[in-house]
Parts: sequence; C-alpha cells; structure tokens
Amino acid sequence: MKVAPDILLRLQKEPDAIRNICILAHVDHGKTSLSDSLLASNGIISQRLAGKVRYLDSRPDEQLRGITMESSAISLYFRVLHKQADGEVLAKEHLINLIDSPGHIDFSSEVSTASRLCDGAVVLVDVVEGVCSQTVTVLRQCWLDKLKPVLVLNKIDRLITELRLTPAEAYLHLSKIVEQVNSVLGSFFSGERMIDDYKYREMLESDAQAEYIEKDDASIYFDPAKNNVIFASAIDGWGFNISQFARFYETKLGIKRENLQKVLWGDFYLDPKTKKVINSKGLKGRTLKPLFVSLVLENVWKIYENIIIEKNPEVLEKIVKALNIKILPRDLRSKDNKNLLNQVMGQWLPVSSAVLLTVTESLPSPLESQKERIPTILESAPNHELIDPTLKEAMLQCNNNGPVSAYVSKILSVPEDELPRNTRSALTQDEIMERGRRARELAARAAEQAKILESDKSQEEDLSNEVASITIAKDPYDLFEYEDESEEEDEIELKKEELIGFARVYSGTLKVGQELTVLEPKYDPKNPTEHIQTITITDLYLLMGKELVPLDQVPSGNIAGIGGLAGKILKNGTLIQPGVTGVNLAGVNLASHPIVRVSLEPVNPTQMEQLERGLQLLNQADPCVQTFVEDNGELILATAGELHLERCLKDLRERFAGIEIQASEPVIPFRETFLQTSDLKPPKNEELGRGVVTFELGNITVKLRAIPLPEEATQFIIDNQASIHEFVNQVKTKGGEDAGDEGEEEGELDGADNVAINTLLSVDTFKEKLQSILSQDSKNADIWAGIVDKVVTFGPKRIGPNVLFDSTENGSLRRLFNQSASAKFRFENSIINGFQLAISEGPLANEQVQGMSIIVESITESDEDESTVVNLIGRIISSTKNTIHAALLDWSPRMMLATYTCDIQASAEVLGKVYSVVQRRRGRIVSEEMKEGTPFFQIVAKLPVVEAFGFSEDIRKKTSGAAQPQLVFSGFEAIDEDPFWVPTTEEELEKLGEFAERENVARKYMNSIRKRKGLFVEEKVVENAEKQRTLKRN
Repeated sequence: MKVAPDILLRLQKEPDAIRNICILAHVDHGKTSLSDSLLASNGIISQRLAGKVRYLDSRPDEQLRGITMESSAISLYFRVLHKQADGEVLAKEHLINLIDSPGHIDFSSEVSTASRLCDGAVVLVDVVEGVCSQTVTVLRQCWLDKLKPVLVLNKIDRLITELRLTPAEAYLHLSKIVEQVNSVLGSFFSGERMIDDYKYREMLESDAQAEYIEKDDASIYFDPAKNNVIFASAIDGWGFNISQFARFYETKLGIKRENLQKVLWGDFYLDPKTKKVINSKGLKGRTLKPLFVSLVLENVWKIYENIIIEKNPEVLEKIVKALNIKILPRDLRSKDNKNLLNQVMGQWLPVSSAVLLTVTESLPSPLESQKERIPTILESAPNHELIDPTLKEAMLQCNNNGPVSAYVSKILSVPEDELPRNTRSALTQDEIMERGRRARELAARAAEQAKILESDKSQEEDLSNEVASITIAKDPYDLFEYEDESEEEDEIELKKEELIGFARVYSGTLKVGQELTVLEPKYDPKNPTEHIQTITITDLYLLMGKELVPLDQVPSGNIAGIGGLAGKILKNGTLIQPGVTGVNLAGVNLASHPIVRVSLEPVNPTQMEQLERGLQLLNQADPCVQTFVEDNGELILATAGELHLERCLKDLRERFAGIEIQASEPVIPFRETFLQTSDLKPPKNEELGRGVVTFELGNITVKLRAIPLPEEATQFIIDNQASIHEFVNQVKTKGGEDAGDEGEEEGELDGADNVAINTLLSVDTFKEKLQSILSQDSKNADIWAGIVDKVVTFGPKRIGPNVLFDSTENGSLRRLFNQSASAKFRFENSIINGFQLAISEGPLANEQVQGMSIIVESITESDEDESTVVNLIGRIISSTKNTIHAALLDWSPRMMLATYTCDIQASAEVLGKVYSVVQRRRGRIVSEEMKEGTPFFQIVAKLPVVEAFGFSEDIRKKTSGAAQPQLVFSGFEAIDEDPFWVPTTEEELEKLGEFAERENVARKYMNSIRKRKGLFVEEKVVENAEKQRTLKRN
C-alpha cells in the first residue's frame, strides 16, 4: 500500500515512534537491494521490482555501474500489532527514516555523513565473502558514532545454489561469520579500554582523584538469540530473525516463545524421545542436529531444492499448503522458477517485515539514543563545558519545545526544476476528464482546418518553387549565408541547482521563515561572535529518495532537508537558536583522504568564471572534495580516488559548471626522504662529518646538521598530527609564536582536523613517547639524548613528519614546548621559514620531505651596522633552505610513492591473472589466504597510486568480473633505489646505458615530476644527430 505523507508528518511529532537508521556494508553486499524490499513494503515500488530497480540509486552513473555513490534518505511507515497480556491487540505505528550509504572506499565520506544523523545501523555482510575491509570500516564508524547496530547476514541463497552447503555446514559457516564480526567489535572495545586505562593511570600519577569504571562488553556483541541478527536473501525477498521462528514453533513444541528464542541458536538439540531441549552435554554420543538446523535451515533448504535446484510440483504444493500462503496455479506451473521462489519466500518470510520488526524492537528511538549519544558528541567538541545548560538539557531530552539545535552533515545539490514548488501537482479524475474533452474538441477543429488547407496546397507549392528559382539566380556564388547561425558555444544546457542541507534536528522545532545562527566548523564557544552567520529557513523537506515533500515544520529527532543555506555552510555545520551558546557538532572522519589531484581549465578560456562557480558548488555538495588555487593560478581538484574523480568531473560538466572541461593527467603527491645506508658516498666535508653544513652571511654563521629520523619516530609524528596541531594552536592563542600563513592549511591531507579530541595526547605524554622512540636508535644515541625539549617546530605546515631542533648552547631559537624562554637570535623566524621552505620543496623534485630532522648546532653573530638587517632577512631564508638541501643530499636520497592497500577476493581459477595484473603495475603481494568454508582467496597487495589508474578496470577485464579490488590509501613507501645511481662498471654500462633509465624506476619518477614542474632534467635528447643508431654489435 502507498502511504499518505500526512501519516508520516503525524508520526514526526512522536519521537518514541521514530527510528533513524542507516544501511552500511562493503561494496556489493546488497544494501540497495535490501532498501528496495523495504520501499516495496510501503508501495513506493512494486514487490516484483525489488532488488532490480535500485530505487535509491537515483544517478544515471549509479545505475550504470551498479554501485551507490551518494547517500540517499527516505521515510517509511511500519505498523506492528502487539498482543497485550489481557488478549487485546494493540497497533503500534513507526516512522523509519532510512539512509542508504555507499560501500565503495572512494565514497566513504558519505558513510560518515550518514552515520552522524542516525541512532542505529543495519550492517550487511555477504555470507560468502564474509567480513571485508569496508565491513570493518563501517563497524568502526558505528563504534565511533555510538550507533547501535543490527547485523544482516545476506545472500544466504548463495550457500545453497553456489556453494551447495548442507544445512548443517551452513550453520557452522554462519556461526563463524557472526564470530568474525564480534571479534572486530571486541578489538574496538579492547582498544577503548586501553585508552581509558592509560587516562586513569595518568590521572593517578598527577595525584588527581579518579575512579576507574569497569565497562561491560556483553551488550556490544551480535547474538541471534538477542534478536539483533537477521538471516536474509535480499535479492530473493526473504529474511527472518530467531524471534519469528520462535513464534512459529511456540504452540507446536509447547515451549514459551521467550525460552525458545534462547535455544534456537547455539548448541541446543531437541531430544526425539523426551521432546525436550537439551544442550551438548545431554547428547551422550548421539548425533542430533542443532535446533537452528532442524527447525529453521532445513525448511529453507527444502524450498530451494524443490524450486531452484530441481523443480518438484507435487512437493511444492504440499509446502504451499503447509505454509498457508496463496500462490496461483499458473505461477506454480510457470517456468520462471526465480519469480516463483520470490513469491513463496516473500509471502512466508518477507525480508521487509524481518528488518523493520528487528529495527523497531532492537534499535533505539531518538528519545533513548540522544541520552546516550549527546554527551559523547558534545565532549568531542572544543570547550563543550561552555554550552548553554538549557540547550544541553533539551538535546538530551529530545525536547520539541526547547531551544533549536540541528546538525547539517552535508549539502545536497538538487536541480531547481525538481523542487516541489516547480513540479506540477497530480491531476484529479475530474481534471483529467475535462482535459480529454478539450483535446477532442481541438482535434475536430484541426481536422476541419486541414480540409480547407488541402485545397490551397497546390497553389502554395507553385509559388514556393518560383521564389526558390529567383533566390538561386540572385546568389549564384553562395556569397551570402542564409542560415541564421548562432555563435557556437561549448556550454551544455545547464539546469539551475539549489543547495539543500541534509540535517538532523536534536532539539526544538524547525519552522519555515525561522531565523537561526550557523556555527561554522572553526567556531569556538570561547569567542561566540566569531565564525557565525545568520540564515533564514526558506524551505523544509521530507526526503523521499529523489522526491522532496514540502513541510512547514520539523520537530526534534527527525531527519530533513533545509533550504536557505546556500553560501552560508560550506560542507557541514551546526544550526542553533540565536542568542544561545552552542557547540560545533561539525567534523567528519574521512576514511579516504583526497589524494588524487587534477588541474582543470575550461576548453573555452572565456568560461573560467563558470568553472570557478561550478567548483564552488561541487566543493559544497561533496564532503570529500577539496578545491583550491595553486600559486601559479591553476585550479586544482583533489579527490579520493579514480572513481571519485570520474564522478566529480561528470558532475562538473553536466550539473555544476555546464561547460566542457579539460583535466590534466592526475597529479599524485610523492615524498622525498634520505636514508643511512651501508653504501654511502664519502661526506662532502670530512672535518664536519656527514650531513653537517655551515653558511656565512655577512656577520652571521649558522651550522646545521641533517639526520634521518628513525622510522618509528616518523610514524609516531604522522599518527599524532592532531596533537601537534593542538600544541601549535595553544602557542598561537598565547601569542607566543608568530605562526605566519603556513599554519592555515595544517594537516589537510592527513585529516588531522577531523580526529576526535579524546585521541589527543597531552604535551608530557607526547614528549615522553617521542623521546623513548628516539632513544632506541643506538647508532645516534648521543645526538638524541634529551633532544625532545629542544623541538622548535615540525614541518611542513608546522605539523609534518620533520623536526627542527635547536642544540645551540644558549638556546638561540624559541622552543615549542617551552615558550617562556625568549629567542636570543633576532632572525629566528627567517631560520624557521627557511626550514619550512626546504622541507616543503625537497632537493630531488620539489616534493615534500618526510622523516628528517634538522639540528641547529650553532649560531654566531658579530656586531654590525643595523642598515644591513633588512637585507639579511630574505637572504637568511634562502641560505637556510639551500644549506638544508645540501645537508640532506649528504645522505642516500629516496623517492617515496603514495601507496594503496589493495584487498581482492578471487577464486583459484583467476588467481594467476590477479597476480600478473598486480605485478605489471609495480605492486607486491603482501598476503594470500583462503577464506575458510568458501572457494575464495583473500589477497592483500600494495600498489603505487601512480600506477593504479585503470587498475580496477584492468583486473575486472582480465578476470571477467570475477575479482573486485578495493583500494585504500595507506601512506607513503620508499623505493629502495637511489635516483642518482648511474652504472659505473663496463658491464652495467653495456646492459643499462649511461643513465640506466630503463631500470632506475626512482629516477624515472623523479624526472617525470621535474619535467611537469619545469625543472632542469639531466638527459640527452639526441646523442649523435648525424649517425644512425644500430643495435647490432660489430
């Protein structure tokens, strides 16, 4: 049945009847097929089309590729009957706000935005593929956002039709998958417990009063007996939970439903003699089947065996009669077995009923959820203690009448002509009949006119022939163009887009025309007048997939679309009532950071303005996109991966800019590092030692030492960039450091701004851990002794994995962790800026340096005339930069490649093809293991991002679609090859040539970057112009 919108609007005002849920899973595990079945239960699509139409995949490219790229929301109605103790039947209505999210890693930011709006999650796992990389990611997202999950073990039909498992084998297989998922949740719990334990010990050491609260993990795990696991086949339209079968067998076995539910899963058996349920101890050597096998799975298997595997009409008729379902005789005789299976299973165990029943019973309403989630959400915001108490209380209680607070997690871009105010309303029956009458009248008149015109037709033809002959005579040489040609334009017909906020109301009631305050991501309650804007709500919408239903108001606990935010919110933000002190709820954890960059320009240079406007809209509409202008004026678009880039360029051309765009080859960031290897060349200055360089400028002499950081120290700094970011901000707040402009873009690529506050380290903990890591480097123990107190800054952008230390005797530079001591060197900022420049653009290819420390060993300065000071500032910066580069090159240089971790599931038949594609793209296999109980191998490989373009397409072609790779950015890895190495022996020269271009991969990458940047490249274009080259030796 189709649900009237007014029923949904009525339920919006009852928070205890609302369930806000998102569907999360690995790519191709069946999220959208399950969504289709849920939509079919509300009459939005036909039951027969469920799993085929992919209703919530509203973009053409989503339908073409068969994967979800954007989160979509829809509201569903569900009515469930509860039998009371006195025998009376009570109907309970529910409003389910459902968000379908993507499973591909490129669009993981969409998962993050969806989960922030919800209170519960439906996590799908393909029972054949098991727990995959993205399954772990979405479970972590649930854990971080404190969502209560429900597990759906999907595609059980594959165990019957593909793997041909028996019910007993399938039970063991399903048990293992539940254990795998629970082990993932257990790892999150133990990790959180370790952090709590560490914080507790830290408080004890500081003599603070602390009480350790022991947390119980019993409630976090999935257990079918607890009714939080659904067994399903979304494509075949069926699903069930243990509770449903307990209800079926309640009267037959004479066991109470609550008791039967506890024993239907696990090692419990039915004793055929006593008709009692026994556990494994009561077996006494007998081979009985578990209750789940004998009472549940065998029934499902019997239906599949008699419809799909081998059709048996007689048995099938008995099954239909026993199940008391209605199947037409012609459908029973039909050769379309799949349709027959859908009808039988869909009537007996409809998946929509199983999922919606479990959701309403096991997942919390906004009233319950906000009491648990709001404290965690608020604590993650800076200076949360300054929040207005009435607002906090209203958020905890989900109070419709309290101060308004709402969180906008992303901006949706909707074509203006698809908005309700611009769409034509449906006609009534009377209007349709009236239109038909008018159309018939017009048709009769047109027929009469046609008869009159027919008689004059011959005269007109004669006249037109005469006119044509005169025209040709007048212009025999085609001197004039008679076609009215308009100026050719590259513009594509552009539909005007409107930006709608995708939001969750936490307290109060949103109303059209209401004036609210927007708290931007940089808002801090300490400065309540900064980073805020005022907006007026122009529209409110109920989100129904691609459709939008206009609303006058939205009470707390609901998900809605908000109009009037264009130009006020970039990607996400918080809305609160004016005059109330709130906290910023914004911040999205990006699992995939924008690593792939392209520079853009319009094909027609005059359309640059449209491109800039289009990029601005795209930046607002996509949470993971970054757009910026390079120093040379190039417009740069940064995306998460190849598929994400493809989608962004398509959106730019067709929706946001509406012009033809030219994109450069993808620009992948590299890193430069310098190592201490066994075959190092002699140092440039034997007296000073390796990596030590001095420069003299006027009356100033500076001595610097470059030394590689231990690998563990580099990784520690990368992992704790958020903590460093916080230290730098504290220094800025105190006014102790002139941060310059570099600090504005801190940590963009590594997502440091998006790390939760509770993962930050204190200054003392950070110093202690870093010092202990450095002390483990026995080769340079004397250099690292007590050096952490001498940190001046990190770099690049003041948070990167390189460190500037000050080891001068009198402390010439101001220390980061000791701001009380003043700088004794007047050109301190010039040295720091020189360091930042040197490691932002390394000596190999002007790429960022990683894993190096620069130690200022001495600064000497003699008295001189003040007039030379101004000239020295700029010269010290450039001299410091050049000196650091010279010191770095004293070590063995290496290029570092951005790397993907690639997860592939493949059968034994295509394993060899997968290996060949990975190796051809300079990848390496890290691990390969067979997934127990399946014919699939789980392969983990490392692949350079620069070689990964077209990799997914290539692997699908070679394996005929049998292997689907999932690429996740995993950091930078050094190529174990010196880019400056050249052949020296006669044999090497003969085999590799003078520069070894064919074999030296590091040199090849270095030269390609230098060419792109217009830097000098040492290569011979033509060796002998007058001679013909021959490969034959004389």
